[in-house]
Amino acid sequence: MRHFIAVAEELHFGRAARRLNMAQPPVSQSIKRLEAFLGVELFIRAKGGVGVTMTEAGRAFLAEAKRTLMQAELACKTAQRAAAGIADVRICFVGPALYRILPELILKFHEVHPAIDIQLFERASPEQIAGIHAGEFDIGFMIAGTTRTDGMDTFVVQRNHHMAAVPANWPLARKTSVSLRELEGLPFIRPPKKFLQQSSKLLFSDTASFAPRVTQEAAQINTTISLVGAGLGCSIVTGAAAATKPRNVKFLPIRDYPSKERAELIMAWLPDHDNKSASSFVKAAKDYVAANPSLLDDTNELCQTARAKRRR
Repeated sequence: MRHFIAVAEELHFGRAARRLNMAQPPVSQSIKRLEAFLGVELFIRAKGGVGVTMTEAGRAFLAEAKRTLMQAELACKTAQRAAAGIADVRICFVGPALYRILPELILKFHEVHPAIDIQLFERASPEQIAGIHAGEFDIGFMIAGTTRTDGMDTFVVQRNHHMAAVPANWPLARKTSVSLRELEGLPFIRPPKKFLQQSSKLLFSDTASFAPRVTQEAAQINTTISLVGAGLGCSIVTGAAAATKPRNVKFLPIRDYPSKERAELIMAWLPDHDNKSASSFVKAAKDYVAANPSLLDDTNELCQTARAKRRR
């Protein structure tokens, strides 16, 4: 399967052999044996050359072959960790997970499971998916809708309204709320399209009525907020970011942002990953969210903030 994946990605026996640090003939023979075993052709060979194109069967087999190899690597790492008696949970996360839920959840978990170590790794959502499948991480906290989680169990741990983040020294910051139209024409900081969550893709699509003047792109929300604080532009972020109280940043409710669209943070893991420590953490997270319903509905919190601003 490793030989097949190399040829499939290179579409050339010579390049695949160099990538595998092998001679070309053994790679060709390996693919022929695989095709004979499967009873189908995986590649169409170019006449008189070493280049190939994939058949429909080859394209279907590629996705499953990659998944099989990742599962094999995960099985090896799981066995090695069990033999070593390691009791830990490897958690990857995006920046917004640190705003509310993750620090408190870790404290609560340690109160019940003081002997289990927690290792934390900050990663973008797509990197988390690849790392979990490869056995590098046990659990991920990621932005919903930014990447596919096929074959994984997921659980929404936090849901927030979107808010405008503007430099506190801008005239716009004197307002108690803003509209999308007021943000147009101003320097705007937006995530790259591949990092947009599903609800944001609708707002920033080519057919959307909202047309900001994008002057900067930032993949991480912490970077976005830092750029806003430096006065380089405004942005739309999850309302949970307001809890960080960054310097020179004002967070304002957006009056005409689609009310049903929320920024969701999900927890994801492989359902058949046999790690008792990780299973204990998943249960602790579900219990914590159930005991703190405001994590999934910040409406009352936003209303209280708005009333406090009006009183001032």
